[in-house]
Amino acid sequence: MPFAKKFWAMLELPFPGDRLGEMLVEEITVGHEGEGAGRYRYPVRLVLCGKGGQAGAKRAIKPLVTSHVMTFSGFGTPYQLWFAKPEIEPLGDRRYAVTIEGAGARLWLADYLARFWDHLVERGLLATSDGEAPVSPDDATRDAVIEAYLAEYQKEIARQAGRYRRKIAKLHDQGSS
Repeated sequence: MPFAKKFWAMLELPFPGDRLGEMLVEEITVGHEGEGAGRYRYPVRLVLCGKGGQAGAKRAIKPLVTSHVMTFSGFGTPYQLWFAKPEIEPLGDRRYAVTIEGAGARLWLADYLARFWDHLVERGLLATSDGEAPVSPDDATRDAVIEAYLAEYQKEIARQAGRYRRKIAKLHDQGSS
């Protein structure tokens, strides 16, 4: 399961002091709650300050809440992450509390990729690396290629999340001093 820091990193949520459009991020918290059977909730709360009223706050967070990303848990299990509709509450003095319910659900990505591979083979669309005639690889080849692809994808996600996690850790270290 992806924990709160991974959710934060994968959806590239802002940090205090960052700008979202005309809004300044004053605070952010990201939680993590299991919902069972490969489903998770990520309650997110932001405090924004700036011009434009509630409509301005909504515009500022729109790029965040329209994101759908895929990640891997620490065990290599793939998950889809996304947001529900945000709620914006005026706090006064051009400040707004934004609460957004994030969500995560387990995917069976290897199964989806195998199905797509089989589709390509059935239609003669899978070619050799040199672009020659279509090939008909066996299930063992398909599974090995999918496994290698997923391993590379996991490394890419780990690098991306690692950079962001260092920023999150630094933020939490600063907050506790």
